[in-house]
Amino acid sequence: MKKVFLLLTVALLAGASFAQGQEKAIKQYGFWDNWFIQGQLGGQYLFSEDHDKAAFKDKINLNAALGVGKYFFPEVGARLQLGGWRSGCYYSYYPYDAKYYNVNLDALFNLTNIFLSYKEDRMFNLIGIFGMGYVLRFKDNDVAQLKGHSTDFFAPRLGLQTDFRLNEKWSVNLEANVNFYGDEFNGNKFTDGFASKYDIPLNILAGVTYRFANRGFKMVNVEDPALIQSLNDKINDQRGQIEEYKACCEKKQVVPEPKTIIKEVPAKASLDEMVIFRIEQAKIDKNQEVNLYNVAQFMKANPDAKITVASYADKKTGTPEFNQKLSEKRSAVVMKVLTEKYGIAKDRITVVNNGDKQQPFPDNNSWNRVTIMTTK
Repeated sequence: MKKVFLLLTVALLAGASFAQGQEKAIKQYGFWDNWFIQGQLGGQYLFSEDHDKAAFKDKINLNAALGVGKYFFPEVGARLQLGGWRSGCYYSYYPYDAKYYNVNLDALFNLTNIFLSYKEDRMFNLIGIFGMGYVLRFKDNDVAQLKGHSTDFFAPRLGLQTDFRLNEKWSVNLEANVNFYGDEFNGNKFTDGFASKYDIPLNILAGVTYRFANRGFKMVNVEDPALIQSLNDKINDQRGQIEEYKACCEKKQVVPEPKTIIKEVPAKASLDEMVIFRIEQAKIDKNQEVNLYNVAQFMKANPDAKITVASYADKKTGTPEFNQKLSEKRSAVVMKVLTEKYGIAKDRITVVNNGDKQQPFPDNNSWNRVTIMTTK
């Protein structure tokens, strides 16, 4: 039995050693990861017909914006923003404030990550902005010629934003952007030159950004499915050696003398199997399904046997709360396969969710992304 136990132990360790020989890559994220909300306040200066004839103070007004967005990759994101307030206009030698709002959909390009290697905790990022917005200027009651008149149109946008990271949740930003409003925004329409096409507001905004949970892009090990399959093949080969060893031992057993009745006590059936998971995942890979098949065959061959399904998460990835939930998900998916696919009764299975409180392989952190199934 010592040789059997030794071979089985080697098989388990070989199966867990799939983390060796890995390369680094950006971790894959889902739809609800890397979202943020952003609030900004600042000023606006409107370039329009005869703007240079108005006093500077008459062309400056407050501007505010509230946006929500998501980064799909370290280099590319998107933002939906609602902004507006008042814009300093000039109509027939008369300055007035136009009340308006705009809704913008912006593409965000992290130029720092594009031109430099990605660094999760970088303190400064420069972000390019290209977007399209819908603008509505409300009716104006201050200028007689504009009474009862409102206007709306679509307007492209260009901008730059500097983002200064305070911690993993918060950052402050300073943004400059220009929108190309239709020429009718301020009520004047010229017929020649560039001013005949656009009224152009320059917005300077300062604000804060809050990033929701599952924020940032972590560098993780890339697990090679071919390597995992190779290691599983070794495990199965070692299981075959164990069976051969058992058969050999049975043949060498001493045959009892005639007329001698010996009641042989059968050895207690035992099981040690495991399913290895990818980092922060609870999905069973194709090359791990054979291990659950083996568990199911053992349970059917030993109808009185009961097993413990113990799931773990590696301690160096994620928070304790996240890892606890991850181990629960891993147990649940293993339980589902055994009960629904192979028809194993639930009362024969005890589930233990250890999170990262226990590490079955303390010397190699990445080996602890595992569910281990043993006889009770």
